Amino acid sequence: MTVSRLLLILAPQNTAMGHLDELESAARALEEVLQHDNLGQCSPALADQGAVLYGPDATQARIEAAVRAAARQAGEAGATLVLAFLGHGMAASGHAELYLMCADAEPDVVSTAVNVGQMIVQAAEQPGVDGVITLVDTCHAAGAVPDVKALMAGMRGGRTRASLLMASRAGQEARDLAFSRRLAELLRQGIPGGGRHAGVSELREMLRQTVFGQDIISLEHDGDHFAVGGLWLSHNARHAGADHSGPGLLGTEDLKAALEAAGPAVAWPQPWSSHELDRVRREIQTIKETGTGVGPAALLHRALHAVDGLRVCLATQSFLTSWIGGKLTTQRLRKALPPLSADVYALMPDTTGTALLTDLLELLVLRAPRVGESRTELLTRFVATLGADAGMDLSDPEITAWADACGARIELNDAQEDLFRAQAARRLRLVVSLHATVADDWPESLDLWLLDSGKVCERAVLASTPTQAAVEAKLAEAVAWARKHARIRRSELRHVDVAVPTSLLLRWKPEETDFGVRLGVNHDVVVRWSMRLNPPAHLWWINDHARAGLEQMNTCAAKAPVDWLAEHDAGQPQDLGEQLRAGRYTRAVAFAHRPANLKQLMELLLAYVPVVLWPDTNEGFSSAEQALLDMLWDRLPAELAEAYRRRWQGGSAAPSDRLADLRSVWHDLEWLDFCNWFDSHDAANGSM
Repeated sequence: MTVSRLLLILAPQNTAMGHLDELESAARALEEVLQHDNLGQCSPALADQGAVLYGPDATQARIEAAVRAAARQAGEAGATLVLAFLGHGMAASGHAELYLMCADAEPDVVSTAVNVGQMIVQAAEQPGVDGVITLVDTCHAAGAVPDVKALMAGMRGGRTRASLLMASRAGQEARDLAFSRRLAELLRQGIPGGGRHAGVSELREMLRQTVFGQDIISLEHDGDHFAVGGLWLSHNARHAGADHSGPGLLGTEDLKAALEAAGPAVAWPQPWSSHELDRVRREIQTIKETGTGVGPAALLHRALHAVDGLRVCLATQSFLTSWIGGKLTTQRLRKALPPLSADVYALMPDTTGTALLTDLLELLVLRAPRVGESRTELLTRFVATLGADAGMDLSDPEITAWADACGARIELNDAQEDLFRAQAARRLRLVVSLHATVADDWPESLDLWLLDSGKVCERAVLASTPTQAAVEAKLAEAVAWARKHARIRRSELRHVDVAVPTSLLLRWKPEETDFGVRLGVNHDVVVRWSMRLNPPAHLWWINDHARAGLEQMNTCAAKAPVDWLAEHDAGQPQDLGEQLRAGRYTRAVAFAHRPANLKQLMELLLAYVPVVLWPDTNEGFSSAEQALLDMLWDRLPAELAEAYRRRWQGGSAAPSDRLADLRSVWHDLEWLDFCNWFDSHDAANGSM
C-alpha cells in the first residue's frame, strides 16, 4: 500500500522587498512535478484551495494556519508532508534563523514574518505525521534548519523525521528562483544511475552541478526506527526499473477523466500500448451503448475522444522515434511546433527530451483547437516540419503510412506544399547596408547584396544624399532592383535585412518606409547592426563572440535564451560594461523598461550580444508579457514582423500583438555567415 503524501507550497510576494518575477512559475513547476502520478505522487494539502498559497494573499496568519492545517491532515492520514518555502528570506542581525517574508511582513521586523524552522518543528511534531520534507528557496535558506533538540526531545519523544533541501547557506543570496526551477527539471529528468527514489542528498549533489553562485545544502534527521522506508521527494524517472512509457501530464489528466466517466470496470492501460488503448476504447464503447457507466453519455463520448487522441499520440511518438531517431533534439522539437493560440501556448511544457515529445504531441492533439474540421492538421504540420528540419524525405513511404494510419493523408499533402512554399520564400534575401554614414547621420550611399540560398548573386551601390527622405527613396529603389532579379530567377523576395549604424537604430524604423505601401507589408524586415559587416581593428573579435553566444542560446531548452535587464541594471552603464567584458551577458539581452540612456547602453551591448530587444514605448514589459518570448522565441524575428503588420492593420487583440511594442537588433548564424563572406570578399577586392 502506497503511503499518502501531502504537498503545501508557500510562495508569498512581498512588495516591500521587491516583486519576484519568477516566483509563481517556479511554484507552479514544483506543484506540477510533485503532484505527478509517476513522480512526486503528492496530493494537495489545502483541499479545495490546491497545493500553492501564492502572492499577496499569503500573509503571515494564512501561511502559519495553512502549515498547521496541513500537518494536522498529514497526521490524521499518516502521511508524509512536503513543504516548500519560496520567496524573500530575512535573517535577523546576529542570528541564523530564517524568516520567510510573507505578503504583509515588514523589512527587519521579524515578528511580522514566518519563522521557517519553527514551522518545520511544529509540523514534524504533529502526531501521526510520517515525516516532513522541506524545500527552501530564499536568501539565507540554510537558516531554516530547525532546532534539532526540539526534534529529538519534543512531544513525540524524538520519533520525528525531517529532511531539508536548501538553496543557499545562511548569509548568502539565492537568485531568480534558480534552485526551484532546476529542481523541477531534475525531478522530471531523473537521476542517471540513481535508485528507485530521489532523496534530498542525491538531489543536492545534482543541483550543485547546475545551480551556480549558491551553496546547495541538505539536512536529514530520522529518529523513528519504526518507520518503513526513508523519506524521498520523488520517484526517480531514470531508475533502471522505472516504467518510462505512459502518457504525459495532459494525457494522464484526460485519461483519468475518461476512466472516471466509465466507472471502475475499466482498468488503467498497463502496459502503455496501442493494444491496451484499444481495449480501453472497446470497453468504454460497450459501457456507452449499454448505459452502465457512472457518467452521462456526453462524458462517455468525450472519454472515447480522449482515448482516440491518445492512440494518435502513441502511434506518432513510435513513428517519429523510429523514423527520425537520433536526429530528434529538444530544440528541434520546439522549433517545429506550429503557431498556436495564446491559451494553448500557456500550456507549453518545460520538459526536455522524450518527455517533451510526449507532452508536445498531447498538446497538439488533446488541447489545440481543430483547424476547420481536421483534428490532425496541426499535428501533421508538426511532424512534417520536424522531418524537413532533420533532412528527411517527406515522400518516404513511412511518413505516408503514418498519415494513413492517423487519417491525415490530405493534411500531410497540404503540409508538404506549405513547406515547399516557405522554403521557396526563404531562398532570396536582400541585404541593404547604411554603413556609409556621414558624421553619425544618414549615409551618402547604400550598399546592396542579393543572396540566393545564402550565396551572394548580385551586388550594387546606390548613391544618395544624407537625408532620411533620400535614403528611404533609395531603399525603395533597392527593393525594386532586388525584385527584378527575383523575377529573373523565378523566385520571390520576402526577406529584407537592413544593416543600420548605432546612430540610426533608435530613431528609424526601416519597415515603415513608404513607397506607396509600407516596406514591411509584403516583406519580413530584420534590422542588423552595420558595424558587424566591417568591424574596426579593435573590434575584430565581435562576430566570433556573437557566434559563441548563439551556440549557447541554441542549447536553451524550455525558456527563451534572454537576459532581461531591470531598471537598476540599465542605470549602471559602467557596471554593465564590466560584466560584458567578463562574459556575463552572451545571450540575447532585453530591456523590461526603456531606459533614458538607451543609446549609451546600445553602444555597449551591440558588440557583445547577438540580439538586443527594447520597448518602443515607455510602458515597459511586465513579467507576463516577457513570457511571450518563451512561447514565441522559435518564431522570432519573423513574428516581430507579423506583429508590426497586425498593428498597422488594426490588431487582433491577441496577447502576442504586444510584440509590436518591441524593437530589435537581430543577428543569427545566417547573418554572421554573410559577415564572414563580406569580410573575405571585400578584403580581397580591397574595398571599404
